[in-house]
Parts: sequence; structure tokens; C-alpha cells
Amino acid sequence: MSSDDDPPESDPSPHVTAVVLAAGRGERLRSELPKPLYSVCGRAMASYVLHALANAGVSRAVVVVPPDGRGRLIEQRLREDAPDLNLCFAVQQEPRGTADAVLAAKGQVHTTQVLVVNGDLPLLSAEQIRPVLCHDHNDAVIATAQVDDPAEMGRIVRDSQGRLVATVEYRDADPAERAIREVNLGLYVFRSDFLWNALEQIVAQTRTGEAYATDAIPCAVRNQSAIAVEVELPDGRLNVETPADAANAEAVIRHRIIDRLLDSGAHIRDRNAVWIDAQASVDEGAVIEPGSHIRGNATIAQGSSIGPNAIIEASTVGRNCNLESCTVRGSVLHDNVEVGPYSTIRPGCTIDSHAHIGTHAELKEAHIGEHVQIGHFSYIGDAEIGARTNIGAGAITCNFDGQSKQRTIIGEDAFIGSDTMLIAPVRIGNRARTGAGAVVNKNVPDGGNAVGHPARLTPSRRAHSTTGDEL
Repeated sequence: MSSDDDPPESDPSPHVTAVVLAAGRGERLRSELPKPLYSVCGRAMASYVLHALANAGVSRAVVVVPPDGRGRLIEQRLREDAPDLNLCFAVQQEPRGTADAVLAAKGQVHTTQVLVVNGDLPLLSAEQIRPVLCHDHNDAVIATAQVDDPAEMGRIVRDSQGRLVATVEYRDADPAERAIREVNLGLYVFRSDFLWNALEQIVAQTRTGEAYATDAIPCAVRNQSAIAVEVELPDGRLNVETPADAANAEAVIRHRIIDRLLDSGAHIRDRNAVWIDAQASVDEGAVIEPGSHIRGNATIAQGSSIGPNAIIEASTVGRNCNLESCTVRGSVLHDNVEVGPYSTIRPGCTIDSHAHIGTHAELKEAHIGEHVQIGHFSYIGDAEIGARTNIGAGAITCNFDGQSKQRTIIGEDAFIGSDTMLIAPVRIGNRARTGAGAVVNKNVPDGGNAVGHPARLTPSRRAHSTTGDEL
């Protein structure tokens, strides 16, 4: 099962377009990445917002991004991890506040309601979005929650009858208002015709250089058409402002992911000692041992055992594999593959079923055939290894000639002796053999037997040579 969000319900809100505010710089987060792309459990913060919207039944979203390279990067990353909704992007040319940001999306909104949401809410869930979608007769609906530590979040002021009076930013709040524990979550629904008129007036009247979307709420309050809908906030807060907030959000989402996987039948030996990203998939019956990291869009099939202390990143692991204390990145491992401790499978590898990789081995851009045995302390780079071939301990494909990478091709049923050095480009034939410590810099024919420094064919095998490039 995927560690991703639960599947969305049927679409109850075709009349709503979400506007996701993702143009902020997030200076308090102290990251070179644009704030919407800050990673929490392997997923960009703004991507969590999009997935929550889709799960709540919102079918269209406009993401407001900054100009130039930052905006293009945000768009690229969010499209790579987009949920099932109609996704488009608008550019806020200058950082002039959230009112201007929402107006930047106006040309792409054609629905009767607009849901405005901050892009830094990785803990946002569909359960918190759905309640604010049920009040389409109001000019403005704001999602709120009661929290023990409101910190610097905006406060919600109500009258004696519980009606919304105002939203107050922390910097503008007096001591009595700062004592309020009901806070603004950064999630709003507006009637479209009300919102555009209000924001255009606000932007036109502002003299500070920045105008805020929340400034439209007092207008709705005066019209007696604004309500605050309190939602459950089981995890303390939604937004991320600092590295400490990000770490707290990571812990919450990590436990959500592990809960879903455990419920689906995955075996996680110690829930506090494994790290599984939001896009990863772990099947029923797979085992994740302590100290293991499952990163990116990695998939672990049924019956496989990962760890202890393994890193699997953006890779596909087939059924009944055993990967112990190793690192696998950007590769495909078919069924019944074994990888021993301290081995590294670098990007671009394909390992066919029943292959065995020993300890302290390294593979890169290699295709390993079925039932291949690769001994410990070996390096196989830019290579193709035929089925049932044995690679002795310490064997190396010397793939770099000082200018470019060269390939090594080894046929089926070959035997490469311990400490053999294969100087690429080179081809080793089917059933060929190399002696321990051989330095092979020319092709070896089918059935050939190469030994020495540099390697030469033994007399009994020399007759099999068929080209001038062979030994």
C-alpha cells in the first residue's frame, strides 16, 4: 500500500476553485529552497496542500508562484507530485501581499466560490477542508481551531453570542486578544463576486505596499455574511514557519504514514526507528527493520525484508528480496534479489531475479542477469552481466578511461576470478573465465580462459579467438 494520503471521495465541490498561495519567501525557515518546496517526509509542503484539497473533493486549483526561476521550479516540482485535480499556475510579479497574490489568479477562476489557502500547511487534511465548503451562502468563511499554544498565529475575535467579529494578526493584537486561543488556520472560502470586488478596493486603497486577503473579512462581517468554522486540530498547528516547526510536522506525518502502512499489513518492527516518505509504497507482508529509510517514490513488494539500517530511495524492490544494511538508489530489483551489508546500488541499475550481491560491493548503471553471483568488495559500473555468471570477490570493471565512461559486457555462465580488472571497453564471452588477479584489456571469446597481467589466453583456449581484438 502507498504511504500517501487516503483516496479522495467523490467530488462534492465542482463550484469551488482553490487558490494556493505559494509565492512567499519564508525567510524564517532559513532554507535556500522556496518555502512551498521545503520537504517534509520527502514531499513539498505545498504538495501536501494540493493532495488534501483533492481528497476533500476540490477538482481545480490555481497555485500562485513568484516570477522567474523560483516560480518555474515550484511549478515543475508540484506537477511531478500532482494529485488528481485540474492544476494551473499564476504568477505574482511583485511581493505585494496576499490580496495581490489572490488577484493574480483571478483570470483562471471561473467558479462561484474561491477557496484561499496558504501553501505552507503540510498537516492540512481533507477533514479540515470539508466543513468550510458547506457554507456557500456566505461572503466569507474562515477555518479556525482552538490551540494550547497560539504563538504568533492570527487570533479570532467573537462577540458574546459567538459570532465572528474580527480576525487580528498577532503583531496588531492587544494583550487581551493575544490571550485568545482560537486561531486563524489560513484557510478561507469566499463568494467569487464578493472577493474580487473587495480585494480590488483593498489593493487600490492600501498605502503600505502590501495588502492582505484577510482584509476582505471585515467587509463580509459588516455585511453580516461572515462566519468562522471551528475544526479539529489534533496535531497542534498546521503552518510551518521555522525549522523547529518543520521538524514537528515531519514527526506527525511520519507517524501518519506508518499508521496507514501498519493498518494495510506491512510489518514495521519499531515505528520510532524507521523513516518512510509520503510517496513510498510498502506492500502487505513486507518487513521494514529498524534504522531503515524508504525515500522518494520507492516501492517495496510483498515478502521483502528491508534492513536493518538500509536506505532505499526512488527504487523498485520486487517480491521476497532481502536487502540488509545497504543503499539502493534509482534502481530496479526484481524478485528474490539479495544485497548484503554495506553494498551500494547506485542509480541506473537493473538486477534480475535470484541475483546475489555480496557485502561491500558497488554497482552503477549495470544490468545484472538472473542468478548472477557478485562477491564482496566488487565494483561493477557501466556493465551488462549475463545470467548465471559468477563475479569473484574484488573484481572491478575499470569503466573510466580518463575522458569518458566505457562499458563492460560479460556473457552468460562466465566466471570472473577474484581481483580481476576488466579494462573497458571490453567483452567477455559466454562461459569464459578469467584467472584470479587477471588484467583483461581485450575481448575474451566464448569459452575463453584469460590469465595474467595483461591477461592472455591459455594455449588450450587460444584457438577459440576469432577477431584481432580478442586475446
